Amino acid sequence: MMQTDVKSAHATGAQTNLALVSGRVRLKSVIITGGATAGMARFLDASGGNILLELDTGSNSNMTNVILPGEGILFPNGIWYTAVSTADGIAQKGKTKGRMI
Repeated sequence: MMQTDVKSAHATGAQTNLALVSGRVRLKSVIITGGATAGMARFLDASGGNILLELDTGSNSNMTNVILPGEGILFPNGIWYTAVSTADGIAQKGKTKGRMI
């Protein structure tokens, strides 16, 4: 198993196709806080690309920590973020090296 540093990216409020991270990366966990109304957060593999993770948020300001199993989700081209009615979102990621899985 390869050791890698874990880093984070942060976004606030409603976003559309925000480029969080460039290059090949694995999403390890997400910390998200709901806004004033119910909403959602989507993590895509390109601007307007495939949705690889979608999380619903409640109409509250509770923080939710989602830890992804195994090696996380592979985003071969980087991570783009779209959110509606979320107060904050933090993506924790690790860069990958080597061959495609």
